[in-house]
Amino acid sequence: MDFNLMIMELHLFEKIVLLAINHKKGNFIIDSLSLNYGIAGAILLELSEINKIKLHNKRIAVTDNKFTKNIILDACLKLINKSKKNRRAKFWINRIGNKSSGFKKIILLDLVHKNIIRLEMKPVFFGLFKLNRYPILNTKLTQEIKEKLRNIVFNKEKADTEGLLLLSLTNSCKLIRVLFPERREYKIVKKQIKELIENIEISEAVSQTLKEVQSAVVAATMTTYISST
Repeated sequence: MDFNLMIMELHLFEKIVLLAINHKKGNFIIDSLSLNYGIAGAILLELSEINKIKLHNKRIAVTDNKFTKNIILDACLKLINKSKKNRRAKFWINRIGNKSSGFKKIILLDLVHKNIIRLEMKPVFFGLFKLNRYPILNTKLTQEIKEKLRNIVFNKEKADTEGLLLLSLTNSCKLIRVLFPERREYKIVKKQIKELIENIEISEAVSQTLKEVQSAVVAATMTTYISST
């Protein structure tokens, strides 16, 4: 498959998971709950981008309940559609986030089948237990995604909708701090993301959903952090 086509065909939630993997060790570089909320945010944003949901009075409503043929998007679309009333993004971030451990397994398995990552079972505690690790095989692909984000922030490359959504999500679920570890870079990135979200020309529906989802993911990860400490 053509390299650029492979990147384009990846879902937003697949890219978030890839960015969260240490490419050599195969472990995740942020805590699982933050990643789960990031996945939840990516799912909602992708449903918004393909016009399956929209915000109405700051609450998420289904606008098209026809399935997408993606098991994760369809499961979440069905979940939202079954709700007796429209609910805020924060509710769905928590609800879908609580299911995202299962979704994460599906995402990782799909990435293994696409030969982007591989599954390794690492024995621990004298071989009594095994931990799954997912070293990245196609490092060029993940590097391309990271480079795209860097170019948007530092080289003023025009941000498309997906680039903006990725930057927003990585920022919301604490992944941006790992992707841009230098303090000077991190401060620039935070400022640039804020400006991009305010100024970029994207559809009003996606823009509203993005802001609500971003706030909901931040709130969920902060609540998790405070509870754990």
